[in-house]
Amino acid sequence: MATLALVLVIPAVVFLVSTVAQFVVLYHATNLASAAAQEASRSAQLADGSEATARAQGEDFIAQAGARLVLDPQVLVIRDLAGQVARVEVRGQAPRFVPGIPTALKATAGGPLERFEAGG
Repeated sequence: MATLALVLVIPAVVFLVSTVAQFVVLYHATNLASAAAQEASRSAQLADGSEATARAQGEDFIAQAGARLVLDPQVLVIRDLAGQVARVEVRGQAPRFVPGIPTALKATAGGPLERFEAGG
């Protein structure tokens, strides 16, 4: 009887622990993607910033902080000079431990472009 209970309980406990670990990793990866988007956005908002520099900044942040946590990262940067805003979107995947739980990541950040005006 004890063996049967053990055979039934152990897989349920392993599944429960794996599910909790999956959500923890997903939460941490989402925060990392959000931080990378903010870092790239700060770079894109500079007066002398560019989309390529901001994209590299976001990709470098992910590579240094969690290359194994955000898989297949894509950093999309838009500097709208007419609207004077910058917008960054980071997409990727978190590692998957449990099948059936979505692991797609998406984080955005943005703000106004930095500009200088001559004093009067």
